[in-house]
Amino acid sequence: MKRILIGVTYYYPNISGVSEYAKILAEESERLNSVEVISGKFQKELKEEEIINKVRIKRIKGTQIGKGFLMWKYPIKSYSLVKDCDIVNCHLPSLESFWLALWAKILNKKLIVTHHCEFSFNGTISNMVIALLSFPSHFFTYLSADKIVAYTKDYADNSMFLKMFKKKLVFILPPIKIENGDKKLDFRKINEEKIVGYVGRIAWEKGLTYLIEAMRKVDAKLILAGPYNNVIGDNTYKTIKNNLNNKIELVGPIEHKKLNNFYTKLDCLVLPSINNLETFGIVQAEAMKCGVPVVASNLPGVRMPVKMTGMGEICRIRDSKDLAKKINIVLKNGKKYYQKRANNLNLFDYKKTISSYLDLYKKF
Repeated sequence: MKRILIGVTYYYPNISGVSEYAKILAEESERLNSVEVISGKFQKELKEEEIINKVRIKRIKGTQIGKGFLMWKYPIKSYSLVKDCDIVNCHLPSLESFWLALWAKILNKKLIVTHHCEFSFNGTISNMVIALLSFPSHFFTYLSADKIVAYTKDYADNSMFLKMFKKKLVFILPPIKIENGDKKLDFRKINEEKIVGYVGRIAWEKGLTYLIEAMRKVDAKLILAGPYNNVIGDNTYKTIKNNLNNKIELVGPIEHKKLNNFYTKLDCLVLPSINNLETFGIVQAEAMKCGVPVVASNLPGVRMPVKMTGMGEICRIRDSKDLAKKINIVLKNGKKYYQKRANNLNLFDYKKTISSYLDLYKKF
């Protein structure tokens, strides 16, 4: 049994693909190992220390800067945790990963880095500042890593960091876990109207302004599901709220256990992301597993679920006309068309993800 320390800036109850990934990995790894999580205390009401599903969580107070979270006491708090573990697993991007990597190096602990995405030098001013400030920290962490977990080779070949450390890369698809939960819907479906869905944070990098523009040329209702109020480091909701109407509805965040039922009511899921803060798009793999075709941006990594399965269409980035065209193609073809031609859906299985991590742990 290995003692594993998982470092992630935002852990449960934060809603994001990275947070859900870390939660599934921690709880499933705990079955055969001892797992502890060090994370940020990003909400005042959160406990500094608690146990959830047998996973011990330690949260550090800090200051919000854009999408980042600076934890001033992290160097001291993290040292003792690294000292008591066998393997450190950093989930990047994460400013504080530097300290986990440094202590792992000094204390001769094995370091596995899970690359979720990377800050780019575009977008909001705060994110450009974060990208600049975080580059040295992230570079040192990747340099110190024994192994780096990446989602796909497609993304790695286009990543600023991953291209520099190809010999360390291990490709593991993210954990796709579909739960059978509450059947209560958070929106009404009128008669036989077509429903286009989006699941994720209401954030600038998701390309929602292009999706809303595209819906003017689509005869369907758009349901936006995801956190929108007080989204960390983002004010996109203020930009799009004036476009909400009978055709475009915002239902807020949906618990993961309810997503299965939400997906099955959709005719098409759209992931119109516009930059490399989106690496894969776990929600599209979840939707595909529920029999729902997807329209995804032609971004490295993001286009892979459609390419791997044939379960949807790929649209040009930042192109509302092409996005509308691809949504209309999916709605015209229908769900059954894509369900019949789908293949490789069995690759999207959290059990395979966990098995790959367990094999990785055994090598150390």
